Amino acid sequence: MCRATSMATNLAVAVAATAVGCMLVISLTPSSPPGGKNWPSAGRPTAAVSGHAGSAARAATSVLHETATGAGPEEPEKSEDFVPPPTGRIEVTAPKPGVDYKANGSFTAAWKNSTGEEVDVWLRAATGHGRSQRVALVVPRAEAGPTGEALVTLPKVPPGPRYVLEVATAGDGAVGAVSRTFAITE
Repeated sequence: MCRATSMATNLAVAVAATAVGCMLVISLTPSSPPGGKNWPSAGRPTAAVSGHAGSAARAATSVLHETATGAGPEEPEKSEDFVPPPTGRIEVTAPKPGVDYKANGSFTAAWKNSTGEEVDVWLRAATGHGRSQRVALVVPRAEAGPTGEALVTLPKVPPGPRYVLEVATAGDGAVGAVSRTFAITE
């Protein structure tokens, strides 16, 4: 079944490449040698691909090229540009709700961090309809430990009842959490 699926996929790519005007040559090799002998573990079906150097040919043959070069779901290609996104969770534990803070004032922010990554702390302001926007970076590149704490000095912002702190992985912000809502007074 797997071989039939693989061949159907290869045929579909070849048809798609032909439809966009590309020349595509596919050479398939069997997944096991004749006579029932076993090949080494790397002996899965491969495809040799050649085609026009244009972008359509590259796009149409990229999946087949991965198979021909030995990369695939079991063995992803190593790339210096690709860094997997952080995993884990962040939980903001302070500031506590019900406390008002003065613009240009300071207070302590605290969090739990299971990502193992440094975090940035952002001040966010409510914009309405359950949305908010980042106003200022108040703590850049805080520690990567399992718990963190930092002194936050608020910038000069308009007073308002709906501000939060966002603690997110530094740079990409792929993992993050927000504090409870607090007010900023004059």
